[in-house]
Amino acid sequence: MTARQRTWAIAVGVAAVVVLAAGGFAAVKAQDLPPGTTLAGEPVGDPDAAVETAERIGQRLLSMPVVVATGEERAEVTAGALGVSFDVQGVARAAENATGFDDWLARVSGGDATVLPVGLFFTTGDTDELAERLSSDPTDGDIEITASGLRVSDAVVGIDVTPAMISEGFRTAVAALETMPFAEWPASLQVQLEAESVQPRITQVSVDAAVERIESLTDTPITLQAQAVPEDSQTVDGVGVPLRETIDVELGEQALIQLLAVEQDPDEIERQRLRIVPSAEQPPPALTAFLERAAIGPLPRIRVEDRSPTPTKDPLPDPGSGGPADNPAYGDVSTVTGRLVSEVGEPGLDPDLDATVEAIVAAMEADQPTAEVQGEEVTDPVDPAELGIVAPVSTWTTFYEPGQGRVTNIHRIAEIVDGMLVPPGGNLDINHAVGERTREGGFVEAGAILEGEFIDDVGGGVSQFGTTFFNAMWFSGIDIITHTPHSFWFDRYPAGREATIDYPGVDLELNNNTPHWILVDTAVTDDSVTVTFWSTPWFEVETTMGPREQTAEGFRMSISRIATPQEGNVDTDTFRIDYKLP
Repeated sequence: MTARQRTWAIAVGVAAVVVLAAGGFAAVKAQDLPPGTTLAGEPVGDPDAAVETAERIGQRLLSMPVVVATGEERAEVTAGALGVSFDVQGVARAAENATGFDDWLARVSGGDATVLPVGLFFTTGDTDELAERLSSDPTDGDIEITASGLRVSDAVVGIDVTPAMISEGFRTAVAALETMPFAEWPASLQVQLEAESVQPRITQVSVDAAVERIESLTDTPITLQAQAVPEDSQTVDGVGVPLRETIDVELGEQALIQLLAVEQDPDEIERQRLRIVPSAEQPPPALTAFLERAAIGPLPRIRVEDRSPTPTKDPLPDPGSGGPADNPAYGDVSTVTGRLVSEVGEPGLDPDLDATVEAIVAAMEADQPTAEVQGEEVTDPVDPAELGIVAPVSTWTTFYEPGQGRVTNIHRIAEIVDGMLVPPGGNLDINHAVGERTREGGFVEAGAILEGEFIDDVGGGVSQFGTTFFNAMWFSGIDIITHTPHSFWFDRYPAGREATIDYPGVDLELNNNTPHWILVDTAVTDDSVTVTFWSTPWFEVETTMGPREQTAEGFRMSISRIATPQEGNVDTDTFRIDYKLP
């Protein structure tokens, strides 16, 4: 075929196609859109169908659930609520434009099928409320200390979600729908946001550090110590009041925890934003009970000034069974006068709970095993009348020859016992109160009796003080617990009313069975020693003596004391004594 012939053939073919296309266009003119036209993968035959399909897709889009998540927080809304719409009008225009001859010609000429554009447009959605729902404020960690232990509140990190963040994430998710066939659209859109964390002021690091600190402080018990009067004390010491002893209580982990509090300090470094401080808001019962025991008054020291003169020696010319020393004038309490002066021997303590708690916590922090009760010293002198010490209730005087070594010992023991106080129900034990008689204690060697033998001993002669003291006991009416008569009778003592003492086994002890305190007042001269008890008169005392019965070595006698109290039962003591004559 020549070139001319080929050119003619092409022209004929093109004309045929045009004729066919024109004929086909005329035949399908009612369908409007070229065959195979789609919208989001959905076939559409004409613009009306395209609009209907667009509206159907748009409704699906508006109602599509959108799950917006930030880690564990999730919220569900519709796409329409977030401000997206399907561009139906844009689809209608595109469909109208796709009905022309050129589109048909391209299609019948073997071109690609027409794809109508998926048009989405965004409006301002309600993202503010959603951002608020998804956001959360941080929560400060904290520790509350209760009677049952620690109540720990963990710190919670907050989340800051902004409307712009939601809009951006939503648009990214929706954009994928523009190229996705409608039939493959997901049931819901998933929008995962990378929200910004908001740290609390008191972080979990702060909480954990505080818990660790509390556990470290309380893992070792603390022994709290104080001075107190023993609950069962019947003994006196020093100035004569009940002994003070060291008491203690062990505070374990739970008790120590209750003495702490936690305070927030956000300006500190992270590990120290919860400060552990002392707190007396909820003290454990063991501590409050202990402080009650530690509350003690001052040790009073009471003395007699401007005392009336002691009796002079005046033996009875016609002595009875008691001998020449049994002169009622030596025990005439009506002649005793004086002025009571009160001082503080040792301060008392008014415990301070707050200060004590601070001391305990300081010991915890210093890793020390003990702490002392803290408080204010009580230094106000006690009014003797408040103790019932108002007047002399008994007295006795014995005599000796001046200048002897035994006089030194009598003066020394009288000095030690002077001013001793015996509380109601308390005991006064001479050996315990005075202690061993030693040279270091101011005693000297002098004559004494040991197991019936005359010897020289340090402290010899103190038995004369014992006799003088015993007579004051006798006429006061108070309870005689222990006394030992001499084996020999000396006429400087009243027969039957005398007592010997020797450390440690031969003792002299009384019990104050009155409701009032007793003050022991002593006085010495060159030739006499006097013991006077000051208190409130409580007993009326009557003494009866039996006749002396001669024995091979001396004589035997009996003596009785009848003590009649203001309240209670009459007390009668009877003693039978065998004496040797020196």
